[in-house]
Amino acid sequence: MSRFSAFALALAFLLAQGLLAQAPAHGQQLDEPDLLTLGINSFEPRILTAGEGENRVRVTGTVTNTGDREISEVVARLQTGQPVQSAAQFQEATTEPPPADAGMTEWITLADSLSPGQSAPVEFDVPATDLPLGSPGVYPLLLNVNGTPAYGGPARLASMNLMLPVIDPPSEAQPARTSLLWPITAQRPRVLSDPHDDTLVLSDDELGTALAPGGRLDALVASALAKQQDAALFGSMCFAVDPELLDTVEQMSGGYRVRTDHGDVPGSGAEHAGRWLERLRSLVSAHCVVQMPYADADLGTLARVDSDAGLVGMALGGASILQKTGVQPRQGVVWTGGSLTRDALDAASSAGANTFLTPPVRADASPEDIGRVSHIGSAGGGARRITYDPLVSAALTGSPATSGNLTAVDDTEVATQNGIAALAFRGGLGEQPAGPVIVSPPPRISATTGELTAFLDSYAQLTRARMLTPTALDDVLAAPAEGVTPPEPSGSGTASAALDADLIDSLSATEATTADLQRAMSVDPARQVRPAQLLQPLHNAVIRATSVTWEDRPRAALSAATLADEQLRELTGHVSVATLAQPVLRGSESAPLPVSVRNDLPVEIRVRLQLENIAGLRPAHIPVQTLSANSTISPQVPAETLRSGRFKLTVNLTTPQGTALGQPAELELSSTELSTVTVVITIVAGVALVLLSGRRIVRRVRRKGDGDGSDAEAT
Repeated sequence: MSRFSAFALALAFLLAQGLLAQAPAHGQQLDEPDLLTLGINSFEPRILTAGEGENRVRVTGTVTNTGDREISEVVARLQTGQPVQSAAQFQEATTEPPPADAGMTEWITLADSLSPGQSAPVEFDVPATDLPLGSPGVYPLLLNVNGTPAYGGPARLASMNLMLPVIDPPSEAQPARTSLLWPITAQRPRVLSDPHDDTLVLSDDELGTALAPGGRLDALVASALAKQQDAALFGSMCFAVDPELLDTVEQMSGGYRVRTDHGDVPGSGAEHAGRWLERLRSLVSAHCVVQMPYADADLGTLARVDSDAGLVGMALGGASILQKTGVQPRQGVVWTGGSLTRDALDAASSAGANTFLTPPVRADASPEDIGRVSHIGSAGGGARRITYDPLVSAALTGSPATSGNLTAVDDTEVATQNGIAALAFRGGLGEQPAGPVIVSPPPRISATTGELTAFLDSYAQLTRARMLTPTALDDVLAAPAEGVTPPEPSGSGTASAALDADLIDSLSATEATTADLQRAMSVDPARQVRPAQLLQPLHNAVIRATSVTWEDRPRAALSAATLADEQLRELTGHVSVATLAQPVLRGSESAPLPVSVRNDLPVEIRVRLQLENIAGLRPAHIPVQTLSANSTISPQVPAETLRSGRFKLTVNLTTPQGTALGQPAELELSSTELSTVTVVITIVAGVALVLLSGRRIVRRVRRKGDGDGSDAEAT
């Protein structure tokens, strides 16, 4: 055998054993990224304690052939990198892991072969010393999967990166004072129609699923309820609640409908909604609660939509909704993910808000920026901004890999583990803020009850290890403000990226029309419904269209804004004008036009009738009409016919200020009567004709007389 043949044979052997398919270097692409999908089912321990017996690392999951060809020799191993030292390194390691060559296990075979669609279990149970994980720190842990696709050679086909904290209490670092902000909010608004005194209509039944046992919202409440007996942990928790969610769930509990391709059908979550509300009340009663803007609206965008600041006040006026749960939210405190422009701050301050809980501008903010309490706008303005730690929130959010060298972190097990590691990092394994710090899951976290409970259990474990000191949010709020943070430029809000100027104008027009309707309405004595109560769903629809949940979904933002306009048109359609379908024969020149006006709203409303295409007709002044609630009237609309014949006119109904109500109605008239004007004109024309005829006769007579005289003289 030649030396070349021997080398080729050796190379083939190494490839077959997977020995050349090593861990990826930082930023290196997966060789075949679309052939295998890796998911993590369980991981333990969440926190490894150095020197505590025989520590072992256990990982279970599933690998699935999602490609179009068979894959053979599917193998995997665990690898670790060096502990991260800074928040920036931590943030990078959750999406772009550093070289994981500090330790590794032996390759294990997952499957001899996997056909398309087939799966194989992934199971590791190895001593921590094999990796090795002996010193305190936060380590990147990489699960690396290799295989040999048909028509190809051995390749790295999937990988998953997560962070593992190793502690060795007692820590030399001072415990970090932490307050835990726990979000109670929907992933996005789902209300399509919320008419007064009618059935709520949702875009789908996902909210009902989230409220059911095991659903997303149920998990947020259930995991927190399980910690009520832990005085230190529960005392450091404060619940951030979106009033729009409670408003929607309250109505769902009484029955609701869901929009489908085949029409609106009854929703299935009414019972779940009622049960969830009761559990939420038991959780937050007599406990710390702060409000979010209604529908998590972007305050900067709302200030652009409504320059009078009324919408910002409405978005921050959710205290009455929260009080239905039996609690009083912290006065003036708002947790907002939107922009704080100068106009938004002025409007929010007028509405009573004075403290804003927001993330820092950068996710890798320095420890000095975490938990910072500062004046916003000006030192004497009164408004304060408190930044919460973005590291824990970003880790729990999860993010897709940008270079393709690991599976996107949308696996809740991985995201939870990274959130736990971020807590440990702040607790002494990395950079620590100087003062108390607020930590929080992301507002729209999607995790199971088990994962959220694991996060809270780890929070308690780090507390017992004297790495964290649970601190009530009220203590953080009591800290004095230092320095000044400028407001954000107008138009810089997260929702502003999705809502362009034309859309802002559309929402502004909807809001302006709603305001005009309110001016035209008044309380009907029989119904006792306030116009503001009737029109609030329209304001809410506009507010929902500015939600920060549309940040990355501009088409959804456009749909939400269009929906607000559709609800406005639906409401104005309840006040309408009607005429006779057949042509009307006018027997008298001044007979009133046969017009009826109907008001199906539960309030009084003032309206104006307007006639168009009135050539051949001269209407008299038509006064503003007041329609009682749920009434129909036939107002006197006098008009004088100027000519005979058949002609059509258009009847419009508006508010006194010109807002169109209902649809225009057409009226066809047939007139055989001559009006007074017509008669006068006819008489005048007849007299003129007689006079002109007489004049001609006189002139002829005179000419004839003149002719006779001339003849006589000549004779």
